[in-house]
Amino acid sequence: MSKRILMIADAAGFWTKRYIENLLLPNGWEVVLFPIWGRETRFEEYYRENGVTVYTDTHRLPLVRRIPRLRMWARVWANARALRKLGPFDAIHNHYLSQRDLALGYNLHKAFPAARWVCSLWGSDLLRSTGLELKRMGRYLRRCDHVTVHSALHVSRVRDVFGESVARKTALVYFGQTIFADIDRVRATADKAACKAHFGLPTDRPVICLGYNASPTHQHLELLRGLKALPRETLEGWSLVLQMTYGSLNDSYFGTVREAAEALPCQTLVLTEFMDGTESAYLRLAADAFVLAIPTDAFSASLQEYLYAGAQVLRAQWLRYPQLEELNIQTTPFSRLEEVPGLLTAALGRALSPQEKANRAMLREKYSWNNVSGGWLKLYE
Repeated sequence: MSKRILMIADAAGFWTKRYIENLLLPNGWEVVLFPIWGRETRFEEYYRENGVTVYTDTHRLPLVRRIPRLRMWARVWANARALRKLGPFDAIHNHYLSQRDLALGYNLHKAFPAARWVCSLWGSDLLRSTGLELKRMGRYLRRCDHVTVHSALHVSRVRDVFGESVARKTALVYFGQTIFADIDRVRATADKAACKAHFGLPTDRPVICLGYNASPTHQHLELLRGLKALPRETLEGWSLVLQMTYGSLNDSYFGTVREAAEALPCQTLVLTEFMDGTESAYLRLAADAFVLAIPTDAFSASLQEYLYAGAQVLRAQWLRYPQLEELNIQTTPFSRLEEVPGLLTAALGRALSPQEKANRAMLREKYSWNNVSGGWLKLYE
């Protein structure tokens, strides 16, 4: 007998699609998806072909449209009433948390009290929300059945912010990765030179990737300005790639970044089109170095992919990864952005040891969907 789940998540997010594709559908779950940021059509065909019901919010609410807080609560109530008609549900799962979406989950949990209510903190919702926003979330997290985080460091953060009662029901559950298989498949038929050529990059130059999306939090401009300190002949021998294929692609910021990149004497490539698993695998395998300088990071998939593909990784010292320490995987830390050019030059001159390659290969064993699925499914029991 199939079970029914309400997913309150980003319908256009490829993480949402991967969760449904690799965990829920193979294990017999019928899925109703409530889009937290409006309905987009990127995966509409996939959802339709696989029987995923994507809810559409058609409520206009003209009487309260000029009163934001009242409009929010009216919309929560209206959507909860409509979603109840799509039930009953055996599980309700909030992915990426806010007061509004937790209130919706709570309303549905009250309507179907036998359903397991799971709330997943994805990183920035925990680390970058204001104190008031976190306080408003806390009242719901004290009522749900389970809370999940994706870093051991975040368990203590949950305790500090929400208290012991929430920390006791918080589980460390990792998000499964699918691109490891894509990397292995591409690597079996294309060497590093072929992967560089795939993007029209010279095969005899090192490729450096700065960040993994379009958000200004990746400090693209600051890193590009720092590279100007290097000798011209050094930069002329490099290829620089900026992957700005998702995230907050602000036209003004994007234009400024492109202009700053093109002002350097190295070859630059700015990627803006959505990349599937195969394209992402080609990029990871083409990279000789990857630089990560964001304020917070919950063990991002991109970081894991670059490591697995064999790139030298430079990461901000304030980003801590117990997962990598556990596997004895080495990265090059920097405490100030001014250190990056020199460290990058040194890192490009090093080769990975056989032991380091073996340690990185363990990422697939530990973080593939086969190994993490059980932890997620247990939450719904």
